[in-house]
Amino acid sequence: MPEKMNAVLITDQYKTEVASIEKPHPGKNEVLVKVKATALCTWEQRVFVGEKKVPLPLVGGHETIGQIAGLGEGLDPDEYPIGQDVALRVIKQCNSCYYCRKGMPNLCDELSSFRLNGPDVYGMGGLGEYISIDRSSVWKYTRPVSLQAQVLTEPLACVLNSISNASIEPGDDVLIIGGGVMGLLHVMVAKLRGAYTILSEPNPERRKWAQDLGCHLTLDPTAVDLQAEIAHLTEGRGVNTVINTTAIPAVAEQALGLLAKGGVFVMYSSQHPDAPIKMSPNWVHNTEVVITGAVNPSTSSFDQAVRMINKGIIRPGRFVTAEFNYKDCQQAFEAAIDPKNYRVMITF
Repeated sequence: MPEKMNAVLITDQYKTEVASIEKPHPGKNEVLVKVKATALCTWEQRVFVGEKKVPLPLVGGHETIGQIAGLGEGLDPDEYPIGQDVALRVIKQCNSCYYCRKGMPNLCDELSSFRLNGPDVYGMGGLGEYISIDRSSVWKYTRPVSLQAQVLTEPLACVLNSISNASIEPGDDVLIIGGGVMGLLHVMVAKLRGAYTILSEPNPERRKWAQDLGCHLTLDPTAVDLQAEIAHLTEGRGVNTVINTTAIPAVAEQALGLLAKGGVFVMYSSQHPDAPIKMSPNWVHNTEVVITGAVNPSTSSFDQAVRMINKGIIRPGRFVTAEFNYKDCQQAFEAAIDPKNYRVMITF
């Protein structure tokens, strides 16, 4: 009879439950991980509120950390010791499609063909007690690091991928739009790149948090003329980089006008609804601006995130503002969609 484990399932709009599903077993070159914690990304939140349509029930969870609990055939126990703290890049990469072979595994053709924790349910699997995953998706934490910091490995990796796409140079003016957890992580990383950081955020508490992190300038876009403020700051040029972490297309359209010639605009957040925005082709032609996206962590950005957290270069654990045991999953998801929270973590 197959072994069972507990898992958190999204079963319907605004409904979750704990269910007993088949426990995975590690295949060749796979690591069995006992999940310690998973943070609830906006992706899972959109499924929970019914905005993102996927097959249900869903065992989501991709901001996942745990400890090695077993090894499949072909793995050296000295390299993967039982009990080792690890972070998991749960998002799938096939390593054989056009994009993976071009060094862009975050754009893998099989990205949405989620790993299954047994035959019972669909999903990425980080909201189960155990997950079995290829060794290439396992990173070790070798120093004492808080659970809260470890669980934000994947979000930090996404931000590092975004910052890489932004091509920030020391002394650049960087405007970050939105002061949620991803916006504030962008502030932290952009500062490490030597940028002059500007945050546009209407919420005073979030602006205060950005200031505490060392953000050079915070602006309330509902109280000031953002375009005039940016023009004054940059002698009329505009900023070198705009990173939009909001989900509002109108904000993206307005922010394009704040970009200097030769600047880079990073569309970090997905847009809801996905409405078209207006843009002048001649403006793009005459200014040589770069408009790009940033989706998922690359392999290299995930590696960077683990090393930065492991060495204390960045300490993101403060952004976990609520924690729940998996048995209280309904309360956890309700807290996750409450704007007062940054990241909510479910523990196992």
